Amino acid sequence: MRPSSAPPMLLAFLAIALLCAMDAVIKLSAQTHTIITVTFMRYAAGAVLALPLMLRFGKAPLSRDALQGHAVRGLVIAAAAYLFFYGLWAIPIAEAIAISFIAPLLVPLIARVLLGERMRVINVAACLVGFGGVLVTVTGHVSMPTPNRTEGIAAVFVSAVLYALSVVLLRQRATRDDPQVISFLAAAFPALYTAPFALLAAPLPAPGAIPLFALMGALGTGGILLLAYAYARAEAQKLVVFEYTALGWGALLGWLLFGESVRPQVIVGGAIVAGACLMAAWSERRKAVAA
Repeated sequence: MRPSSAPPMLLAFLAIALLCAMDAVIKLSAQTHTIITVTFMRYAAGAVLALPLMLRFGKAPLSRDALQGHAVRGLVIAAAAYLFFYGLWAIPIAEAIAISFIAPLLVPLIARVLLGERMRVINVAACLVGFGGVLVTVTGHVSMPTPNRTEGIAAVFVSAVLYALSVVLLRQRATRDDPQVISFLAAAFPALYTAPFALLAAPLPAPGAIPLFALMGALGTGGILLLAYAYARAEAQKLVVFEYTALGWGALLGWLLFGESVRPQVIVGGAIVAGACLMAAWSERRKAVAA
């Protein structure tokens, strides 16, 4: 099945899975490298991998309008990524993802203001139910709090606000630009913005770390590419509910790779999140049948 013909919801689901795997690789890299180095290398590797795809499959050349639009979105992405990567380093993956779920609540409002999208009751309800599941996951006692826990929580919260803005900006560009162009510029501009800080203020990574950063770039490029296909064919507020599936991926990867415990609240919250996804899927199916 070609990405251009796959259901947008399936593409969004797979994209989130890839991006969660990238988060795990980022947390692993942040244990031995500075956050700014990890941020730069993630997007530099992503740009290198995305460039051939854009040159081979992109249908339209880069336009001035595309460069200007993605330059703004790239700045938002760079800031959001740095803060989120810091949060991944400071707190468990599942908890960082759970806090970041404040973003879907902001997307319908931002999309309404910037894109004029109509706010449907079912989509707002699905986001609220999903966020309720997130609240369940963060309750309970934390057995081993990290030293930078407070700073990590604050960083993830601010990054979530910026991420919500980037999602809406993606929807704005996805209707005008090829997915391959979006994937490349979404990596190239953040790499450009973070390069001076990474190259001047932090030591360069050792050659042995390059494969890990290449994997990081591949996962990120694949995830962004699938998201670009998805958002080109569906409204932002309808797809963003599937961001909640990241909670299950984060809990699983955190447990497998870092020994982060999965509390019962995470399981219960994940079930509620799945229900929210089904609400959105039912809405999409009903709309398609009616059409």
